[in-house]
Amino acid sequence: MGLLRVDRLSGPPAALEAGGTVLARRCYLARTSLARLVGLLGTPDLAEDEALWLERCSSVHSLGLRVPIGVAFLDGEGRVLRVVDPLPRGRAAGARGARAAVECRSGVLSPVTPGVLLSRIETRS
Repeated sequence: MGLLRVDRLSGPPAALEAGGTVLARRCYLARTSLARLVGLLGTPDLAEDEALWLERCSSVHSLGLRVPIGVAFLDGEGRVLRVVDPLPRGRAAGARGARAAVECRSGVLSPVTPGVLLSRIETRS
């Protein structure tokens, strides 16, 4: 694993949920400038149960990614504004008014539609 892999740049993961349904068991939160800058670029082996929540983010790109991703753009309360799944390789996407973006492996966000509330649910060890 690389030094810039998402799980090394962020704190402990939480479950990503939509309406009580777990979409990804390990959703990492990119709060720091470095974590947001690197994003998933250092994570060539993104698993189906992994996601990245990017705070203060209204657009993303898929340049240099090795796995196809999907992305949901969220308002300040976690409500989905737009879903782009899949995001074609080498492309960018955004949403006006988005305060965060959630990136997952392509297909994970297929049941998510605008208006759905996404949340990170901390699990107790």
